[in-house]
Amino acid sequence: MLRLFKKISFLIFPILFLTLNIYAGNLDSYVYNFDTDQLLVSSQRSLNVLGLYLKYYETGNEEYKTAANQTMPYILPSLKPDDSAALNVLSEYFPGNEVESINRIEILTNNYPNSVIVNSLNVLMNYEVYQKSKNTEAFKKILSSIDIIEETIGENPFSTYYKSVLMWETASPQEKENIFKNLEKVHFSYPLNRDIHELLIIEAFELGKYEDVKQLSMNYVNLSQKDERIMFLIALSYYNLDEKSESRKIVDWILQNSNKKAVLSKSYELLGDISETNSQKINYYKTAIDLDPENAEALAKLGTTLYESNRSTTDNLTISRIYLTKALMYDPDNSDLKETLNTIDRKLTTRNFLTTLLPLFIVILAIFYIVFRFGSKGSNLKRPEGGSKEDSLTTSKEEKIDYDRSRRQPHGR
Repeated sequence: MLRLFKKISFLIFPILFLTLNIYAGNLDSYVYNFDTDQLLVSSQRSLNVLGLYLKYYETGNEEYKTAANQTMPYILPSLKPDDSAALNVLSEYFPGNEVESINRIEILTNNYPNSVIVNSLNVLMNYEVYQKSKNTEAFKKILSSIDIIEETIGENPFSTYYKSVLMWETASPQEKENIFKNLEKVHFSYPLNRDIHELLIIEAFELGKYEDVKQLSMNYVNLSQKDERIMFLIALSYYNLDEKSESRKIVDWILQNSNKKAVLSKSYELLGDISETNSQKINYYKTAIDLDPENAEALAKLGTTLYESNRSTTDNLTISRIYLTKALMYDPDNSDLKETLNTIDRKLTTRNFLTTLLPLFIVILAIFYIVFRFGSKGSNLKRPEGGSKEDSLTTSKEEKIDYDRSRRQPHGR
């Protein structure tokens, strides 16, 4: 009997533990950790399903949706009506019907006006619209839903993140400082929230707080999942702090782990900046341009390096001008580029005059001189000495008359 009880207990306790995991909590906790990759491995099954649907919404990969659909029946009994309605909208989404999904979520905001998860999805979907079109209506909807979320549960990582991103674009320098400080407070309260951590690094970098980026990077570089774009900002911050060896280490990691051409291009550009010799710089800048032909900074740096390495040859100046002109196409407001191009143009104009126009001008002058000089001597030989052109003509006529007279006179016998 005791053995039977032990066997039953052995089976019951794991099932009970699994049941507790499956039915624990609701979707409101999404706002505290909204990283879809972390949701996928969440021990809370409702958040796990939400993560699968959101991953499907992000990528269009049907496998995520299939896995979520298979798990949905097990979590339905624990879901509140607004949770269930929100997941249904995500389950019926397919690539191309984003507008319909947004409209359905908007209906849910009327049915469940204070729902945290419904308003969170409203923020998420409208933010995608705003990113693409800067639609003011979408902007207003996002801020409205953020206000509702904060009125319901207070300030949280999700609302702080999206409010910071939206307000940052048009904020004054002082307002940006305030946004940054507020984000720091949230990061202190939720240090494991990767989205807040990454946004804090971005804002610190844009404010020129490279030492802050360095401090924030201490934990970030040890995470198993890292964004190579964030890693690049960290590498650039180390470079700006003149810690080139640390910068190079991070760039090496990016080159080994990234397949994004834009990030790789900027990384090779940074290697060019770190390099000591012009030949190394030129090679790295060329690699950067091969990866991203529209990398204006790499084009400008390559053109400038070529110009500074050899200003004496016309070919080198011409090649430099080509790269700098292309850079100006992608960065038309760069005054330094314009100034360098003007300098090169003046040099090329001077060289063109000295090597082509001046010799041609000298040849033409020589021809005129020869024609004038020798033409004048020939004319002078035919004229009486000291006589004018008219005298010469008169003399010729008189000689002709005398000759004619001598012919008409009879010859003496």
